[in-house]
Amino acid sequence: MFGRLTFTRRYILALIIIALLSTLAYLNLDHLLSGQSNNAKMINISGKQRILTKQIAFFAIYYKIGLLKQNITLMENSHNKLISHDMSNKLKNVYFGENINLDKKVKEYLYHAKKFSINRDGRSQNYVLQNSEKLLIDIEKAVKVYLEEAQAYTEKLKKVEFYILISTLLTLLFEALFIFMPANRSINKKTKEITKEKDYSNAVIELSNDAIITLDSEQKIRTFNKKAEDIFGYDRKEMINQASFKNIIPSELEGDENAKEVEAIDKKGRKFPIRISFGKSGENRDLAIVISIQDISKEKLNDKMLQQQAKFAALGEMIAIIAHQWRQPLTQLNFNCMYIKKKMKDPELIKEAEKNQDIIQFMSETITNFEDFYKKTDSSEFNPIVSINQALKIVDSTLNLNQIELIQDIDSKIKIYGNANSLAHIVLSIIQNINDVIKLRNPKNPSIHITLKDEKENIVLCIQDNAGGIKVEPIEDIFKPFTSKKKTPSTGIGLYMSKLVIQNQFKGSIEANNVENGAKFIIKLPH
Repeated sequence: MFGRLTFTRRYILALIIIALLSTLAYLNLDHLLSGQSNNAKMINISGKQRILTKQIAFFAIYYKIGLLKQNITLMENSHNKLISHDMSNKLKNVYFGENINLDKKVKEYLYHAKKFSINRDGRSQNYVLQNSEKLLIDIEKAVKVYLEEAQAYTEKLKKVEFYILISTLLTLLFEALFIFMPANRSINKKTKEITKEKDYSNAVIELSNDAIITLDSEQKIRTFNKKAEDIFGYDRKEMINQASFKNIIPSELEGDENAKEVEAIDKKGRKFPIRISFGKSGENRDLAIVISIQDISKEKLNDKMLQQQAKFAALGEMIAIIAHQWRQPLTQLNFNCMYIKKKMKDPELIKEAEKNQDIIQFMSETITNFEDFYKKTDSSEFNPIVSINQALKIVDSTLNLNQIELIQDIDSKIKIYGNANSLAHIVLSIIQNINDVIKLRNPKNPSIHITLKDEKENIVLCIQDNAGGIKVEPIEDIFKPFTSKKKTPSTGIGLYMSKLVIQNQFKGSIEANNVENGAKFIIKLPH
């Protein structure tokens, strides 16, 4: 009949038996502890009777009436407690039997002790002193019975506990033979089938060109393929069942199963763009999410670079239009100032006319500077001083506005080959970054120090500030794309593009270091 029971019913029956045996074991243990506690209490009280008997005799000898009365009361209360509890026949024989009759002897002993404490009766005192040792012997017999019965009671319950243990072990053996072994054979067979299917699925996942990640309903990572390791920098052992998906992709994706572009975070904390698509399988606790991820950093970088190039081209065209529209009116204004100055005789008005001419000249030179800066030019031999001056003309007013001291130590006679405007853009980008940091941190007496020196193989351009240094670690990461943390609008690729131009166009190098109170950019350009 048992063979016709299903695995679940067998398992439930075995659990019920174990539960019953566990309950019996608990009740037996509770009964044992309660009994031991009660026995210990009775033994303790009985043991105190011996001490009280001696103390009553002692205080009676030395007439310490106050202490004598206290001990009489304690002994009387203890005796009442002992005889009020349920007793075995053996204890009843000790307390009330004809041979010992401990109850009668204790009460008679207390009677004479009380009588002596009240009227100092000599005969009562003699009784207490003569019967003290005899009473101790009888009390000792009662204590011995209490101890024997407590030990017997404990041994009895220990046997019951042993039988329960044997029954529990037999039940567990029964489970192993008739429940778990057949179930284990069935599970092993199904496991082998599932393993084959999983191996095939894993091979497909591992060979994918996309990062494949699967999640459970709590967004714990269950699958993390080789491409995911390459993209995020984590070993799969660090991620599977250990980390939450939110650690690498913090964006909220619920309710949207279409492919979308979001920001991810790798092991080093670098943020980068990805394209993600995912699907769901199952419901509630069995929910599984399969995610496909593509790293689109290069794609985004190319888009940003094209946008940057398009922006420069548009700016160049716009400035060319502005220059064309403004040059004639500025020339006419300058001519008018010259004409008015000749007609004037008042020295103050002549001086004002000259100031107006200076302003017009400054506006004309500014337009020329911007026009030259954004003009598309071909590569040629040039001295880097040209590019430095070109960039400084653009930011001169900004530096003055922010009260940034510009220190120049420029001395170069050697020419390099390349695009002068490209180098000017690099210098401008670094100075603008420094200007943004100075405005953010507001250092005392802000300054920018530019040096240009000729060396044996290179021309070395250094741009240094006192704005507190670079906080990115490692510092080399500032030349990686999408690492900008500025609050102001930024492409995040300014320094990255600068490094590309220096390496590819000028065959040089750029590095950044933290120096005292600031940062230092070092650009080396081969002769």
